[in-house]
Amino acid sequence: MSIDSNLTGSTLEKRLDDLNDETSESENLLDVMVPFADMMALLLVFFVFFYVITDFEKNKRIVEQNKMIIEQNEKLTELAKLDSLLDFNEQVITIPGEVLFNTGEALLKWEALRTLAQVARNIQNRINNEPGWQIRIEGHTDNVPIISGQFASNWELSSTRALNVVKFFMDNHFFPPEQMQAMGYGEFKPLVPNDNLENRKKNRRVEIRMIKSLVRE
Repeated sequence: MSIDSNLTGSTLEKRLDDLNDETSESENLLDVMVPFADMMALLLVFFVFFYVITDFEKNKRIVEQNKMIIEQNEKLTELAKLDSLLDFNEQVITIPGEVLFNTGEALLKWEALRTLAQVARNIQNRINNEPGWQIRIEGHTDNVPIISGQFASNWELSSTRALNVVKFFMDNHFFPPEQMQAMGYGEFKPLVPNDNLENRKKNRRVEIRMIKSLVRE
């Protein structure tokens, strides 16, 4: 009877020891898992925060770009003004050269294309498909000698600029080729004397001249 009690006691002690070992291992594992879980939670918060900030910055840039384009188009539309007319059969739209082109270049600026298209639509509304209208694009520069290797003179620069405006109108089907002309005057038809920076700026321009010829029945 005593032997059975000793065996039972030994078994019980061994079982208690096993339970103590398992408890210690669980506590050690818990000590490791708690910081690991905290770290993972912090990482998740960081990535969510980073995503929100990145998305916010992206949307902010898009809004700023759209705002800049709108403001720029409003400014370009304001600069492209219709001149006072002495004759109803001739109307002129004057656009400052820097609105359409970079200095010494004849390639139309990308940001000016929308405004140039709006100018073309305004012209369409004015002439209203009436017969006899001609659209003449005239390029003008100041009298400062050109230093660009692409053009030998201001005359060639002004002519190429006028031609590129004509090509834009034609390629986008605003006006038929037979209705348009391109002419370059260089510095030889200034609005004001080329004697200071402000005057030279005024003389650098593109004029879109709408001319209605007399149509005989």
